[in-house]
Amino acid sequence: MSMVTQVALGEIADINPAFKLGASSPDELVDFLPMAAVREGETVSQSFEAKPLADVQTGYTSFSDGDVLLAKITPCFENGKITQVRLKYRCGFGSTEFHVIRPHVDNLDGRYLVHFLRRDQVRIDGERKMTGSAGQRRVPRHFLESLQIPLPNLQEQRRIAAILDQADALRAKRQGVLVQLDSLTQSIFIEMFGDPLTNPYGFPTLTLEGIIKFEGGSQPPASTFSSWETPETIRLVQIRDFKTDRFKTYIPRSLCKRFFEEDDVMIGRYGPPVFQIFRGLSGSYNVALMKAVPREGVTKDFIYHLLQEKRLHSFVVANSERTAGQSGVNLPLLENYPAYLPPMALQIEFSRRVSQIEQLREKMEGSQAHLESLFSSLQHRAFEGEL
Repeated sequence: MSMVTQVALGEIADINPAFKLGASSPDELVDFLPMAAVREGETVSQSFEAKPLADVQTGYTSFSDGDVLLAKITPCFENGKITQVRLKYRCGFGSTEFHVIRPHVDNLDGRYLVHFLRRDQVRIDGERKMTGSAGQRRVPRHFLESLQIPLPNLQEQRRIAAILDQADALRAKRQGVLVQLDSLTQSIFIEMFGDPLTNPYGFPTLTLEGIIKFEGGSQPPASTFSSWETPETIRLVQIRDFKTDRFKTYIPRSLCKRFFEEDDVMIGRYGPPVFQIFRGLSGSYNVALMKAVPREGVTKDFIYHLLQEKRLHSFVVANSERTAGQSGVNLPLLENYPAYLPPMALQIEFSRRVSQIEQLREKMEGSQAHLESLFSSLQHRAFEGEL
């Protein structure tokens, strides 16, 4: 694949093509794909809901079988929500925050395109070209149209895509083990404390505001952002940073108003997906995040896992406010959600058991990081003509 021609994507694919449904009935079933259903790292998406055409024909983005969807809004773009769709019905609809890319099938393979768009360099360049204000920044159409992509023949494209698909599948299996460890920890939480709504052990009842203080973030001007760490700067953490270190941003310490540590519990205020619960980083945090500070008699481990309890999570997501196509946590409703306060000794025992699982997780994450590094190397070689 050496000396392969570089071609502008807009020459071999249609970007956001016009919708041409033809004869149809309002009751005709179509595929519907919300942003939250696109799993990061998934090459082909089939996680669709069936909906009547009349319910989605206006106010959503349309696409056809084989199209590639790319999330244009932050942080979904940086997190790699890029997929090719395989439809059950005649056409599909989804979030307005998707760019639709329709490959010219005689020149460009869809899976090859998905893997190319997932490259770190594409995401870094796309993030730099985003337009809009904080929390509402989007990748513009012209970035995709002018994006240069190496274009070997179709047979070679499919060979490369198949190799990267296999490597992706291996990463997904390892990630699945990490997800199972998360599930185990939540099972231990319910075993020790019981359902927060029914409170079977009769702990003192409060609201979430009674055990947690929620502190919002701050957003200095983008003109003060830097990619370089110095003694005078501090990292400004955004939602995307809990997924990857590829887009580190620093601000002057003098402008920092909110700080957090690695063991602090952080909440993603905006989505999709809304109400993500994070730990593991430190620095300053922006307006898309808020810190959950435990009140007296409450441990950080307890609230970290309480906030991930399934019914609580579903309640917050269902009642999230929507502005400009984005979901946002309804803070008053969250603060008034029922909660309980187990004895401190029981919370400490829970932390001890969680610590044992975390030690296993650290080993698994080390192995996962090695896999990620190998995959990045494989991607680079694939699109540099060395695979």
